[in-house]
Order: sequence, then structure tokens, then C-alpha cells
Amino acid sequence: MREIAHRGFAGAAPENTAAAVRTARERADGVEVDVQPAADGTPVLFHDQRLDGEGDSRGLTDETGFVWDADPETLAAADVLGSGEGVPTLADVAALVPAGVEFHIELKTPGSEDARLGLSGPDAAVWRPFAESVADALADCEAPVVVSSFFDGALEAATEVLPETPRAALCLDTDRGLTRASEFDCRALHAPVDGLDESVVEHAHRDGRTVNAWTVTDWQDAVACSDAGADGVIADYPGLAAYAGDPARLA
Repeated sequence: MREIAHRGFAGAAPENTAAAVRTARERADGVEVDVQPAADGTPVLFHDQRLDGEGDSRGLTDETGFVWDADPETLAAADVLGSGEGVPTLADVAALVPAGVEFHIELKTPGSEDARLGLSGPDAAVWRPFAESVADALADCEAPVVVSSFFDGALEAATEVLPETPRAALCLDTDRGLTRASEFDCRALHAPVDGLDESVVEHAHRDGRTVNAWTVTDWQDAVACSDAGADGVIADYPGLAAYAGDPARLA
């Protein structure tokens, strides 16, 4: 199985930082990051809606407020998880990913509190300016890019703005994920570990799509994904795919 570093191997490095990407690029087949806009529209790497611990956010930095209300300079100076790493721009991180490593970019939000995980979210018109900013940030990227999202509007906008860039359908529900992948001509289905089984993988493979499972946090998850026939894992730690494929390699 292929191994994609979730947020740059979030269990082994401060997630969605330049340090995480540097760690992951040496040890994974792909690097996955979360992207949303700063106040001026610049795409930056961050998962939660807020920089602090209010609402559903986890308090990942020493700054406060929504990510999309902060300028890139404030974000760069924020301390992510006490690591001394700041919130980087997509353009800066794209330059760190080599040509031989896939760069998976999840579009998290166009800059709105209304874009909630698992909901339909804003339509393509709302996402398009952000998708265009992402395309600009990737202009000099040497790595092969895959754009993913839970939101139909994001995938539709990506289809319009980056028509030659492969897409992956993220999902909470695999039935919806398979439909989403078909609707937006996605190359891959990114399915949750707890919703993955052989029938889902077989369906995706019949449609000509690969299947990557998220989020793989331990070797048991990786083995379950391998048993289901998944093509790859989106993992918090390096080496989990190798263990599932051939445990003797880690002996």
C-alpha cells in the first residue's frame, strides 16, 4: 500500500507545518495538508477554523480568532502546538515537496464559518476565488498535485479552475463518497477507516478509482485497510503501510 502523510505525519511532527512537510517528504509516497484562506485570500496550511480553542477548534496556536481573519504575517508568527513552527503559506510549502512525492491538498473552507464538515457547504461560486488562489500558489510546484474535499462546491470549483489536476472525494459516508467521486470525476476515494470494507473498495475499483483510507493511527488500522484491499493509507505515523504490507520488514 501507498502511504500518505496525514497533515505531514501529524503524530510525528507539528501538523500542517513546514517541519511536518520536510519530515514527510523523506518517508512517504504522498504528503497531505489542509488549506484555507488567510484574511487577504492567501492559501495557508491549517485544519481548524480557529487559531485558539474556542468552539470546535483545538487551540493549536498561541493566537486567537478565525484563520480567515488573520493576515499571513500573523499566521507565520503563530506558534503551532508550542513547536516554534508557524502557519505556512501553501506556496512556501509547495516548494518543499519534491517531484517524486504526491502533494494532496484538502480544501477545508473558502473562508466561512458556514462550511461545516459533512454538510453540503457553499456552492462552487463561493469556492472559486479560493480555488483560483490555490492554483496560483501551485504555479511553481514540481510535485504531482491531488485536490480533495468533503464539499461538492469545492470539487466543482477545482474542476473548473484546475481541470487537469486529479481530484479525490473525501467522505464520512462511503455511499455518498462513491457518488461524489462519480459526480466530479475523481481519481480517488478517500474513505474513513471505520466505513471501509471490501465492497466499497471493489465498487471504487470497478469505477477505475483508487481508495485511500483516513485516518490511520496505528498498525491495526493499517492491517484492516490492507485486508479490505485499500490502495493507500493516510496515516499519522510513518511505517504503518509497510507494516500492513509485510510486517517482517519492520522486524
